[in-house]
Amino acid sequence: MRKPLRIIDRYLLRESLPPLLFGLVLYASLAVVTVTIPRMQWIVGTPVVELGGWLAMQLPQAMVQTFPIALVLAVLLAFGRLASENELLALQAGGVPLRRTAGVFIGLGLVSALIVLSINQWVLPYTNTQVTRLYWELTAGQTGLFRLARQALPVDDFTLHFERAEARGEVMGDVRIERWDGDVLTLLRAERAHFEGVDLVLTGYRIDSLNLSALDAETADAAAALAELIRVRNVPADPAATLTITTSMDLDELVTRFGQGGFEDARSITRLYEDSRRPSLSADDRRQSAVLLHRKLAEPFTNLALLLVAVPLSLTYARTRGVAFGLSLVVTLIWYLFYTFGQLFAQTGQLPVWLGAWLGNIVFTALGLLLLVRRTR
Repeated sequence: MRKPLRIIDRYLLRESLPPLLFGLVLYASLAVVTVTIPRMQWIVGTPVVELGGWLAMQLPQAMVQTFPIALVLAVLLAFGRLASENELLALQAGGVPLRRTAGVFIGLGLVSALIVLSINQWVLPYTNTQVTRLYWELTAGQTGLFRLARQALPVDDFTLHFERAEARGEVMGDVRIERWDGDVLTLLRAERAHFEGVDLVLTGYRIDSLNLSALDAETADAAAALAELIRVRNVPADPAATLTITTSMDLDELVTRFGQGGFEDARSITRLYEDSRRPSLSADDRRQSAVLLHRKLAEPFTNLALLLVAVPLSLTYARTRGVAFGLSLVVTLIWYLFYTFGQLFAQTGQLPVWLGAWLGNIVFTALGLLLLVRRTR
């Protein structure tokens, strides 16, 4: 019996994989075009090869977002055709239960979930960073560092500030780094700074450590109070001396996170987990990291949640390709509303972070299981 079942499995996969790939290419391309159109006025005239490379770097993020839609379309088309032409009825008559047939598509959903999870963890941190970097090079002829000038940038356990970007966005001018430890402020100032990988190299620096609690102490000795206030004063004799600070990000990631260019976050799942628990970040930053973390964890399982709804719908309604396309759009639209409002409520604190990110999956999983039970009965 196992060999005939393997033949049936391969047959079902042959029916579902072509529409899955077609839908993935179609919807991912549309997603890239949708993101590109608002920026068209700034990228017109760029070299075709470089523009094509920038568009290709956006495909992994688009695939993550459109994989569930493509999977729903594939199931509705494949399962719907099998049902409309009575092939499922023939399989049941031959002793193959409906749950066994549906299990092939559930397995396809599990594989899709693993693919999306892997992309979120290992692929998007690179491609999303490159999307931002290439965009500023194509439109401004430099890195996006100029977008960060005069901002307070939270980097690990300190705050980075600089007045201007120089050398085509490779160098920061008039740099200030602040780090608080209770009432003790460590202030590092430098004339220039640049990134070498994840190392921030500062030139012409000086370090001051101030204990501000000394200002509250009552004392008549001004010299003692001043000595207590100024803990450290370090000014190198050589003005060209450098100081290297190892951070958790490089220049491209810094620009991607804080450049305000409307691009996707480039942090991996593990990095978001660390940032959601990093004490040096503000409560809002930690909450934002937690929302993104749960979103990236929930996205893979959206494939399964929508699949559970798509299977019974395909058996009941998807008798033609037109109906299958329509159902896939309706299911996706309803899920997207749960997805969007769930994240919004999680970010504003109206819902717990985990519930806001997983709300759509929870609702559709429950609905899909209910429809499957009723259909199999």
